[in-house]
Amino acid sequence: MTDSGRNRTPYSGIRWEKVHRIAGTTHMHCENQAELTAYTSQGLEFAAVSNYYPSAPWFPLASVRKNTFKLRQKSFLRQGKLFKEEIDFRKERSLWEASDREKYLPFPEDEGEKIFTDIPAGLIEAPNAEHAWFAGITPYLHVCSPGCTLHTSHFDRARKYGLCEHGFQLGFPLPWKEGFKALLDTLIVPNGGGLVIAHPHESHFSLEELCGFLDFDSRVLGIEVYNHNSSCTYNDSAETEWDYILSTNRQCFGFFVQDHLMKGRVWKGRNILLAEERTMESCLQACRKGNFYGAVLGTGYAFDYINFDGRTLTARCNREGVFQLCSRCGVIMDSAGKEFSFTVPENERSKHVYLRLMAWEPDTWERLYTQPVMLLP
Repeated sequence: MTDSGRNRTPYSGIRWEKVHRIAGTTHMHCENQAELTAYTSQGLEFAAVSNYYPSAPWFPLASVRKNTFKLRQKSFLRQGKLFKEEIDFRKERSLWEASDREKYLPFPEDEGEKIFTDIPAGLIEAPNAEHAWFAGITPYLHVCSPGCTLHTSHFDRARKYGLCEHGFQLGFPLPWKEGFKALLDTLIVPNGGGLVIAHPHESHFSLEELCGFLDFDSRVLGIEVYNHNSSCTYNDSAETEWDYILSTNRQCFGFFVQDHLMKGRVWKGRNILLAEERTMESCLQACRKGNFYGAVLGTGYAFDYINFDGRTLTARCNREGVFQLCSRCGVIMDSAGKEFSFTVPENERSKHVYLRLMAWEPDTWERLYTQPVMLLP
């Protein structure tokens, strides 16, 4: 099949001498100041916090208080229907029978104190959340939604406040296609952001199912190729799934994420966005175009440039390393140094289908991953 929407040749037109390299991640749970400081002290510049319960954007961070989501949400699900309107839970509770109200905890009187009291100046933010529990499919379908503003699920996971008992639903219990559309309808930047399939290897989707998610809409941008937190329960890498999808001639961007911070709060898995400006809009546009590359450790090892002119893929790193080029045929070239170049023979385009480059720095074990360039229409 062919792909009519996702950019098939990322990095085209980038002015590398002027581009802003901005470190961020599209899957990061962050619920307190200590976690935010852990991220920013390790170089986070673009914060797209992806919390759930509720699956609602913590955006902007300065607006989020201890009880913000215990008082109201801007949208919600109730008895199988999505309501795109704000609900005040205290007003809702006032409609319950007195005997019902006595069974459950009362909602807070006010929003409480600010959660984030030391947000670094210059930190770029974007709305995001992790949405899950779609109807009619395994509960392990999770998507992150950088740039989307929809609220789903709710905070009362422990069922102490009576929301579930009064028809308010956890998760996103609509068919996934309906849910994806609802999310995409709320994109804050029309030509930026989208959806990312979270930890596809841990979720055990068939490769055909993954392709189906991507085929639904070109704003389903790709999959998490590296998810650090998944190393605790399964495997942190989904390179096998990525290569399979690419081999079908589908463009699929690869995202590199932390997910939940692990013990020691070391951040692994970041996307280096190649943005024209240091703004939310430009960062989300870089995500949409595939103008970013993945880094596992964040050691400072970096691509100086990546370019594909339709025939030749060239790249240069800021330090010596080892390059490894992959296509549908597997690893087709290894080389060492700072610079890399490969010209695809015209009669081998159908054989290779795509090219993606990995750079490895032996001294630090850092790995960098380009986005794929597609060789066929």
